[in-house]
Amino acid sequence: ISVALGCIGDGCIHDRMENRFYWISSRAKSEISSAVEQGGPSAYCQSLGLVVTSPGSTLWSRSLELLRMVEESESRFTSRSEDNSDNSDNSGGDSDGSSDAESRDPDVLWPARTIC
Repeated sequence: ISVALGCIGDGCIHDRMENRFYWISSRAKSEISSAVEQGGPSAYCQSLGLVVTSPGSTLWSRSLELLRMVEESESRFTSRSEDNSDNSDNSGGDSDGSSDAESRDPDVLWPARTIC
C-alpha cells in the first residue's frame, strides 16, 4: 500500500467514493503538537508529503462536503451520549479562566482552514 493511500490523525477524513483521504486542520487533535512544531498546518502537510489543496478547487469543495457529513453524523452521536449523561463540565482551567484546551483548539491556532 502506498503511503499516499493512508492518513494518520484526527484531522483525517476518508472519502469512500473517491478512495481518498483529506487532512483538515480544523479537525486536528492528536497531531496539533506536530503541526505546531512543523510551523503550522501547511508545513505539517508538506512534511508528510501531502499537497495543500487550493481553496475553491473541486477537491476543496469535496472535502468540505465530507466534513459537513462527518460533523452531522458526529453531532447525532454526541447529542445521544449527552442525553444519557448527567455529568457537569469540570474541565478546570487556569485561575484566569483560560484553559490549555483553548490554546490547543485548531480553530484558534489556525483561523484559516488548511486542507491537504
